[in-house]
Amino acid sequence: HIFPQADDEHANVALSDGPLTIREAMQGEDAVKWERAMQEEYDSLIANGTWQLTPIPKDRNPIGCKWVFRAKRDVSGNVVRHKARLVAKGFAQVHGVDFHETFAPVAKFTTIRCILAIGAAMDLEIHQMDVKTAFLNGDLEEDIYMVQPEGFVQQGNEHLVCKLQKSLYGLKQSPRAWYQKIDTFLLAHGFTRSIADHSLYFMQQGQHVVIVII
Repeated sequence: HIFPQADDEHANVALSDGPLTIREAMQGEDAVKWERAMQEEYDSLIANGTWQLTPIPKDRNPIGCKWVFRAKRDVSGNVVRHKARLVAKGFAQVHGVDFHETFAPVAKFTTIRCILAIGAAMDLEIHQMDVKTAFLNGDLEEDIYMVQPEGFVQQGNEHLVCKLQKSLYGLKQSPRAWYQKIDTFLLAHGFTRSIADHSLYFMQQGQHVVIVII
């Protein structure tokens, strides 16, 4: 062995958190659970209007996509959920065709530390929340075409591709599209964006100040 036995064991545990391909998922002992996870993800994508099927324009090539599988574990290491996510192969996108700008600001650690320190010193309430499938809330400005996901190709429409309406995970512009969406929402609801950190928003409500970090 190149690595010590203990490292091999840890590596095997990490790799066992999910199959690498849909074929591997369907041939494993948890095939039913992975299939259910894929169906839930697909239903969510369809309900969100993520794409519409359309013929591919002659001057365009569709990008690919793949299923990513992860087994969510609790603090004891027990599997509590099987999760499947459809990810676009953004590495195949062409600048100026499939995407233009990709930059999106990220909260600075200094900002987070300052907010936590102020909250602790003043005994303030701090809430953390997670937006489910956040990137799917972003709207695309470009026309992006993607092949139909493996396992869910519609019979009779095999020649059609997915014209994306929402920013799917894996796309180069997805973080930017999500930021633009949440930025527009917060500003419309009375928040002010900080000049020092564009991921920090605040709003005065009487004697109280509401602060949001995204």
